[in-house]
Amino acid sequence: MPPSHCTKIAHYISNLIFWALRRRAKWLEWVSMRNAFAFLLCICVLFSGQLAFGKKPEARQIGALHITKKIRIDGRLDESVWQESEFISQLIQREPDEGAPATEPTEIRILFDDEFLYIGAKCFDSQPEKIVANEMRRDEGLRHNDFFEIFIDTYHDHRNAFYFVTNPLGAKRDGLIREEGSNINRDWDGLWYVKTQRTPRGWTAEFAIPFYTFRFRSEKTQTWGINFGRHIARKKEECYWAPILRDYGYMGKFRVSYYGNLVGLKDIKQGKRLHVMPYAIGGGTQEEGESNMGFTADAGLDLKYGLTSNLTADVSINTDFAQVEADQEQFNLTRFSLYFPEKRTFFLEGAEVFRVAEKFRFHEPPGLFLFYSRRIGLSEEGGEVPVIGGVRVTGKTGRYHLGILNMITDRITLETDGVVEHIERSNYAVFRAKRDFLAKSTVGVMMLSKDSLDSPHYNRGVAVDYNLAFGHAFRIEGFAAKTFTPNLEGKDWAAHLNFSYNTDFWSLLLVYLDVGENFNAEMGYVPRLDQRKYRANIGISPRPQILNLRQTHIFNDFTYIENHDGQLETRTNSTGVFNTFQDRSNLYFGYRQNYEFLEESFEIKEDVFIPVGMFRFNSFEAFYESDRSRNVSARVEMGIGGFFNGDLFRINAGGSLKVSTHLNLELSLNRNQFDLPIEGGKFTANILATRIIYSFTTDLYAKAFIQWNSDENLFKSNFLLRWIYKPGANVYFIYNETQEFGSPIPLKDRGVMVKVTFLFN
Repeated sequence: MPPSHCTKIAHYISNLIFWALRRRAKWLEWVSMRNAFAFLLCICVLFSGQLAFGKKPEARQIGALHITKKIRIDGRLDESVWQESEFISQLIQREPDEGAPATEPTEIRILFDDEFLYIGAKCFDSQPEKIVANEMRRDEGLRHNDFFEIFIDTYHDHRNAFYFVTNPLGAKRDGLIREEGSNINRDWDGLWYVKTQRTPRGWTAEFAIPFYTFRFRSEKTQTWGINFGRHIARKKEECYWAPILRDYGYMGKFRVSYYGNLVGLKDIKQGKRLHVMPYAIGGGTQEEGESNMGFTADAGLDLKYGLTSNLTADVSINTDFAQVEADQEQFNLTRFSLYFPEKRTFFLEGAEVFRVAEKFRFHEPPGLFLFYSRRIGLSEEGGEVPVIGGVRVTGKTGRYHLGILNMITDRITLETDGVVEHIERSNYAVFRAKRDFLAKSTVGVMMLSKDSLDSPHYNRGVAVDYNLAFGHAFRIEGFAAKTFTPNLEGKDWAAHLNFSYNTDFWSLLLVYLDVGENFNAEMGYVPRLDQRKYRANIGISPRPQILNLRQTHIFNDFTYIENHDGQLETRTNSTGVFNTFQDRSNLYFGYRQNYEFLEESFEIKEDVFIPVGMFRFNSFEAFYESDRSRNVSARVEMGIGGFFNGDLFRINAGGSLKVSTHLNLELSLNRNQFDLPIEGGKFTANILATRIIYSFTTDLYAKAFIQWNSDENLFKSNFLLRWIYKPGANVYFIYNETQEFGSPIPLKDRGVMVKVTFLFN
């Protein structure tokens, strides 16, 4: 079927679904509030017998060999015990030839002693000179390199897992997989070791993961879920030990229930339960209007204690985030607040436990979050608020996932761009409990409380959420929430329903979101109040054997947002075709129709306002990204068409140059060119950014991040030198500076810091 016909069919179907949703608007409103959770449970019971669960393949199995002799982690795998252990070598392709044996052999062996789990991998390659390896930094993306990855389900609950990956240079990345990949914390930093070696026959990797890095049941004999994956970059080949089908979806490798079994673990204990991580910091800061830099010095402490083999407590005193990279500059094209991702390590660890949010796809901007950790320690204008300290407890006991967080911030007065903020000393508390039920489903509750310690003000929130999974394709997710704030009563509810069905060929997404005008989640991210949102997205993804295409995604996405008086405020319809080629380059083109109704004007630029009114405007969009495994790669995204009562041409372009395995250069340009028939409406906003990264070793790198924002005449520079002198312990050198061009006093702020963290266990 030609793509144009498929696009029309997708458009008609999504609009038919939307019409059905609108016809049931009052019914959905009733469902979305107090009765939402009970209603969904009833729906699941009624339909569970009619859904195709799919037959789970028989699980593969590998045994771990217990050893008493110490082995040297050097990547050579030359100790005799490696040869004595059982090995596996049959990896199966997911891409490009699903179900076929891997084109290059891999041998994997597992050992353990009283302290460590050891995993050795020999990645043979018939053309070792063509292996792609150009990234050395900790926690950087490796998807465009050759790599070997490990997935370990220590509870054997078929839902959650630890994730470890390395490339031929020994770069390390890890993460926590939750709910079969519906929630992934890639910012978790575990303590583990890996060394690699290049050989005439390919490359090898030798892992040593301490048992104290894991969480597991206290049983004499353990069976864990496990899987292994290998990526061969030049062939764009993905292969796995326990086969991962395309029908499991784009994130299919995180489907924990389809992993194999690791047996043979006996009498293992978590070991070192106490980790003490003090830090010391010193340097100088200079604020706007100050002639000299003032010296500052401070110290603090983080402490991690294993309450049980399942539960961990983290304590932080005088929490510091000096080493965090500056936020990426953004130009706001909407009337709503921008979202900036969390980058602070203390809040990233365990973040997946506290996640209750509107469901969104990985390539989309985030929606509503009931707990947004950037509300702690950062003001509304982005200024730093001192964090006195806090405690966090996370883990799993039986079928229950638990999370407790309590933080205290200090009072401070901040001035940012002429805006003065008086921040009160406050206490932030979150309680989270979630229970597994059925094969892959969960139900949970979250309670939040923000209390001023300087005034009677408080803000509370409570939510019930659900994640109901049937087979590998169908899922229902959502939440119902309420807030409590003095002098705000009524219309303080929010609810979300998300139905999704995804296979390799079909995709269907139905969304309903209801947010009351008094829903006041002061610890959350809620960009838009007083809304009912309906969304229908349908797509097909054929694999045409033409033009070197690997897969084509044809979709139509319809969104309709009204207020509770029934006034239509936003309507969008996007129709597009996204093509992925065999070399993993991507090409997208689409057409977007917009409707916006403004009851109030909003400021698009300083002293430039979009007026009140009704607006219809359309735009064409295109995107291209080249093969990023090459030393030179580029991407460009363009949009041209209407914007409210005028026109907008936008381009977002970037590229990277991998000069060597040590030196990477990245450059990006975001340009928005406006032509609006209002006073001051003809202007251009540019954001130019570059990163220069030099990796001396996998444990020592320097990074410069430089940004220029023409709209605010700001020039920001951020320099970081990081040395991981042992796992979990670092030395940082940090330099930050912000200049405002054209200002009588160009310097906005400047800081030079040296920070040292230690680890004792």
